[in-house]
Amino acid sequence: MNTRASIRSCIAVASLLASCAPIRTETVSVHHARYSLLNNTVDFGRDGGAVRCDLLRRMGVELMIHRATRGGTKTDADYTWREHAARVAGLKWGAYHYVNRAGNLQAQLDRFIRVVAATAHRHGTAGHPVMMVLDNEGQDRVSWSQLAWGAQHVRARTGAWPLLYCSVPLPGMPDFDQQTRELQALTPAERTVLKTCGLWIPRYGEQSAMHMTFSVPRVFGTWSFWQYCGDISGHPKTALLGPEFTGNVGGAYTRSGGRATLRHFCDRTFFHGSHAAFV
Repeated sequence: MNTRASIRSCIAVASLLASCAPIRTETVSVHHARYSLLNNTVDFGRDGGAVRCDLLRRMGVELMIHRATRGGTKTDADYTWREHAARVAGLKWGAYHYVNRAGNLQAQLDRFIRVVAATAHRHGTAGHPVMMVLDNEGQDRVSWSQLAWGAQHVRARTGAWPLLYCSVPLPGMPDFDQQTRELQALTPAERTVLKTCGLWIPRYGEQSAMHMTFSVPRVFGTWSFWQYCGDISGHPKTALLGPEFTGNVGGAYTRSGGRATLRHFCDRTFFHGSHAAFV
């Protein structure tokens, strides 16, 4: 065989295999994020801090997502009062459950739904939409198949598909091969469920980075939200350069305890779409 033809054939095969891989990588530049994405979402868990939702809204924040429950027994103490404060300020509201594979998934989700519903009933906001989110990450994560089942269960109980917050490793990182196998084994029905839910990606970097590369399971087609900065073990992390991308929201949030350098720092997220699509 001609050497050049052989090389072209190998390249074509490699390209075909890459296009069929269940996980692809995507790189987003600072320029694209700054001018094409909506930097309008924050999220919190229990921390005992003070949140000024009115100030967040003045900064351009439109959606607050808060952890409601974790595993099979834990409820966030800050969830209830922050739901009320966010509603009063006119923010959209989302609630998330941190999945723990060690517990019964159905029981976890049923409890999550009860807590969210009870809070809304208490505040008279049951008629307002809530973005339900399943947080599936780290050593506690369930398989992609189980996550699809969980999403269907939330849909059956609430009438709404949840957003899926999932940490997907880059090639060569721990758990990449495991997640690849799980995605390859999905049934057509499970693939449809995942794509319908949408994907929220957490991916941080250092402040000097001018771009960020992350993994996206092809089953989703694309991603819906990108959590680009947060804190890891008390150290702020951000993917983009510039003061507006540090996660520092000043007087809009004061963390209780912890390092003084993080007292006004919270997780921030881009929405991947137009403002019309967000609304």
